[in-house]
Amino acid sequence: MEDDSLNSLLISVLAIPFVIAIQLWIKDRKDRRRNKDGEEEFKTTREALFSFFIEGIAVVGGLAILIAATSGIAKYIINVYG
Repeated sequence: MEDDSLNSLLISVLAIPFVIAIQLWIKDRKDRRRNKDGEEEFKTTREALFSFFIEGIAVVGGLAILIAATSGIAKYIINVYG
């Protein structure tokens, strides 16, 4: 039992840097598209839609991973200290 909780904690803690990397990747993509006025520019509508789709999936996926990691950490704390 203790070993399973410890494995869950390890996976949860290691997932957090992955979520941070996803968010930094999205920020970098948006910063590369900014013009001098600070607005995002797209060359075509297809590029804009593709970018919105990919970044949206990345945000939702990162949020799901963060929720799972947080619940794994909370589960470990409850099992060990509760």
